[in-house]
Amino acid sequence: MGGSLSSLACGACGRTTLTINNKHYFFQHNIGEGGFSYVDLVESKRDSQLYALKRIICHDKKSQGEALEEAEYCRKFHHENIIPLIDHCVVLKARLTEVWLLLPFHKRGTLWDDFQRYTAKNEYIDPKRVVRLFYGICRAIEVFHKNSPMALAHRDLKPANILLTDDDVPILMDLGSVSPARVEIKSFSQAQELQDLAAEKCTMPYRAPELFQVNVHTIIDEKVDIWSLGCILYSLMCLEGPFDKAWLKKDSVHLAVQNRRLVYPNNQPYPESFKDLVNDLLNLEPETRPNIDWALTQVQELRTSLMGAV
Repeated sequence: MGGSLSSLACGACGRTTLTINNKHYFFQHNIGEGGFSYVDLVESKRDSQLYALKRIICHDKKSQGEALEEAEYCRKFHHENIIPLIDHCVVLKARLTEVWLLLPFHKRGTLWDDFQRYTAKNEYIDPKRVVRLFYGICRAIEVFHKNSPMALAHRDLKPANILLTDDDVPILMDLGSVSPARVEIKSFSQAQELQDLAAEKCTMPYRAPELFQVNVHTIIDEKVDIWSLGCILYSLMCLEGPFDKAWLKKDSVHLAVQNRRLVYPNNQPYPESFKDLVNDLLNLEPETRPNIDWALTQVQELRTSLMGAV
């Protein structure tokens, strides 16, 4: 596989053309960037379809392998709530390599973008929509947790990693943090390695407490995603995560997580059952934190109760 970057004259103006496995795309503009990646809007030369092109900058073979692993995870899952991979290639440059992932483009942006629109209008998301969106997100996580032969964990669940389609379907993206869920910590060096990896790849306000301080002789598993789901549900209700304020104020997020003080606006329109579910998901002890089957059952019950309340 290979890719190339070139310029192509189009009429009176020049347009940058990108080639991915012999298919040509026009570069439109940059739409986002992360620590080691950029996301561009590109247009198919063949049919004018718009796509998102994620370009991952790789400085060594290890980071290239991780980028290709992200591509394989995108290719592996075929589920309406998980972003699919359309194409990918490796682009060789002078001093580094780029791995390009061609992905669907959704003009509505992310759940986080949606929160900003609601905040600007001083409104809350309708309870029925909260439950519907959260159910779709849980179904995506179910796919990872029930992967065979080995359960996987996403490890970076947050509103900015959830796209919204035109039909308001949540799509989980950014699979660069996905890894085998179950990790047995047998030594201090293993504990430190996982703790450092979590600091690099797991966004702090949505990070499970066991990833802040990884202990020896413990097992870290998919329950890290359950904690993040609790943060997601809270954010759907409050338009921000439960620990976002601590992070923005540069306070200790770890301490805020340990204290787990959940504050809700007085005028929010959600029944106590929503808060009860958040509380159950944000269980500080992973051993007694519920699993994804339990979470889905509870969300279904919330859907049923809201339908009955009409």
